[in-house]
Amino acid sequence: MIALDTNLWARAILGDDARQSRAAQKAITEGARGAGLFVPLLVFVELAWVLKAAPGWDAARVHEALGRLLNMEGVEVEASPLAREALALSTGAVRLADNLVFLATRDRGCSRLLTLDARFAKTGRAVLLKM
Repeated sequence: MIALDTNLWARAILGDDARQSRAAQKAITEGARGAGLFVPLLVFVELAWVLKAAPGWDAARVHEALGRLLNMEGVEVEASPLAREALALSTGAVRLADNLVFLATRDRGCSRLLTLDARFAKTGRAVLLKM
């Protein structure tokens, strides 16, 4: 199994640099057909940020691309059930990273997750820090 850095996944998905995109797509195809590809959870989150910042990429398009990555044959995303659940929760203003933090703290048995993010607190997944 091999792993690819965020920039390879981004180039392959965005196609914004012809030479790098072709090379990244080839690496993904060969890796998925070969020994398999591993996607660390941090790469998954970074990819969401990179795609969201790309011109023409709204939240729905990013969500769709990450969903395809999770379902890609020959690709294993670290903590895949956690990544899937976080992606499913990330349909509104709360981002993937926030939902991963919530799920990780929930799974660890934390009684509360404090935040300064009012939108995140409104979901009930975190509690707004009182000042």
